[in-house]
Amino acid sequence: MLRYSMAQLAKRPKGSTTILPPVNVRLAAEKQYLTALRAILTQVVAQTRETVIPLYEQEQAQRRAVRAMTVDADRTWFAGLDALVAQLVRLESNTVNSILDLEAKRHSDTFMAMAKRALGIDLKAVITQEDLADYLQAAAARNASLIKSLGDDVLKRVEQTVYANSIAGNSVTTLRKALQEQFGIVDRRAKLIARDQTSKLNADLNRIRQEQAGVTSYSWMTAHDERVRPLHRSLDGKTYKWGEATGAEQGLPPGQPINCRCVARGVVEF
Repeated sequence: MLRYSMAQLAKRPKGSTTILPPVNVRLAAEKQYLTALRAILTQVVAQTRETVIPLYEQEQAQRRAVRAMTVDADRTWFAGLDALVAQLVRLESNTVNSILDLEAKRHSDTFMAMAKRALGIDLKAVITQEDLADYLQAAAARNASLIKSLGDDVLKRVEQTVYANSIAGNSVTTLRKALQEQFGIVDRRAKLIARDQTSKLNADLNRIRQEQAGVTSYSWMTAHDERVRPLHRSLDGKTYKWGEATGAEQGLPPGQPINCRCVARGVVEF
């Protein structure tokens, strides 16, 4: 990565400062990420309906026929789900990696356009996508781990829900309702992951590009709406140095606390 001084390139009066425009999270990226995660959940729901529930119905019919307890739900019922989830996790991890790569390119283009607009400088000679290769590799691994954990979670919830209802002798209708509740929990987690990880990606890219440009300070900026948490609202407009603890949760910078939509606006000091 080529490091340079944005302040030297701009050549503004000594002692002056410029606060750069924000590079915000793109909502479309969050939606694309969520679509990838929901693809896993949608197919697990379908597979459960087509294979697991019919086996459960057979078990319940056998119990009624002999008026006695028979063998409860068997682990083999979920073999097809195991294979399906493993395949989907690999597929959607690749999809998310593509989303991250495209967002990194979008961020680079936006950062250069912002520098041109705010300072009148052209950064095409000093900024490349290769600058982000190591970071994107680490980000891909982090997101692959989260996607796998989501797949493991939905599998575990299906199994435990089926076992619990089988042991209790509940009806298929009761099982379906219980599964629907569990799928709802997984979907809410998917929403959180998509929102949180796209925010973290944007926050990381803001830091990387600003530090590369010799920008050591930033101004905290919230989303300026009713959803901003009180703690972060109190930080709006405050200036911090990169690497310095902030007033946010765990001293984290903008975009890094869970579900944080705030951004760091670089402060260029001349």
